Amino acid sequence: MQLDRTPPYSSLLLLKTLCGKRNLAAAAEVLGLSASSASRHLSEMRELFDDKLFTRFPGGLVPTRRALEIAAQSEPILDGYAALMRPARFNPAEMTREVRIGCADNAPFSLFPKFADCLLQQAPNITISFLPLAEDRFLQLSSGELDFVVSPVMAVPPGLRSIVIGRNEYVLAAGFGSPLAAESRTSPLSTERVLQESFADVCFRTQPGAPYTTLREIAFPDWREARSSLRTTNFLSAVTTLSSSRLIMVLPKKTADTLANAGLVAIVETQAKSVVQTPHLIWHHRTDQDLAMQWVRSVLLSSAQET
Repeated sequence: MQLDRTPPYSSLLLLKTLCGKRNLAAAAEVLGLSASSASRHLSEMRELFDDKLFTRFPGGLVPTRRALEIAAQSEPILDGYAALMRPARFNPAEMTREVRIGCADNAPFSLFPKFADCLLQQAPNITISFLPLAEDRFLQLSSGELDFVVSPVMAVPPGLRSIVIGRNEYVLAAGFGSPLAAESRTSPLSTERVLQESFADVCFRTQPGAPYTTLREIAFPDWREARSSLRTTNFLSAVTTLSSSRLIMVLPKKTADTLANAGLVAIVETQAKSVVQTPHLIWHHRTDQDLAMQWVRSVLLSSAQET
C-alpha cells in the first residue's frame, strides 16, 4: 500500500479513541465530534490505509491488527501535537478545564481531604469531577475520558504511570452507639464472635468480567465465611444502614476514623488485623508534559501526604 497523503490529526485521534471505546458514537462524544463527522473520518482512514480497521461484533467495534498498529505508532505524533499546542507558561488562576478523577466514593475525604479546597483556592475557575470507578478505568485514562484514577493496583498497563498515594488499613465498624462496639472495648472480638454477625459489604470486581468479591474477603481473609446481608459498590450508602440495623461492615481506617468523629459509626475492636493495601494515583503518560496536570498531581499528592 502507498499513501499519497498523510492522515490528519483528528482522524488519528479518533482511531486511537475508538480502539479504547469500541463504539463510534461514544468515541465521537469524547472528542466533541458529530456522528457524521466521526463516520466520515473513519471512512477516510479505511480508504487511506486500505484496511477496514474495525470489525463489528455484538459487543461493539473490534480493532483489526492494522488499527492497533496505527494507534500505537501514532501515539508519539499525537503527544507531540498536544505538546506543540500547549502554552509555555502556566498560571493556576487562569485554568478553566475540568479535572476528572475516577475513585471510590470515600477517597476524597479519607485519602486527600484538603485537595479540593487547595485546588479551588488557587484555580477558582476549574471543575473537579469525582467519578465512579468503572471496570474499564484504564481504557478511560487511555482515551482521555479520565485524567486520574485512584485505586489499589499491583500493576498498570503500558502507557500508564502510577505512584503510591497512601496506605490503607481496614477496621470493623458498626452503627454509632452499637452494643457490639462497647463489647469490643472490654475485649477485642475474636473471629468466632465476628462470624456470628451479619455484614453490609462493599463489593467490586478485581478485573473486568470477574465475579464480584467483597472488601471484607480481601481485607480480612479469615472472615470469608461471614454472612453478607447487604452488598453495594459504594461505601457511604452502606454506612447509612448501620445506624438503623445490627449490620457491621469493613471500612478503610481513615474513613472509619472520619465517620466516627462525625458520630456516624463506631469502630469495633477485633483480634484480627487487616491486610494492608497501597492506593495508587494513576495517569496516562501523555500528560507528563502537561503543566496543568503536573500541578494538579502535585497538589493531590501533597494533600494525600498531609493525612
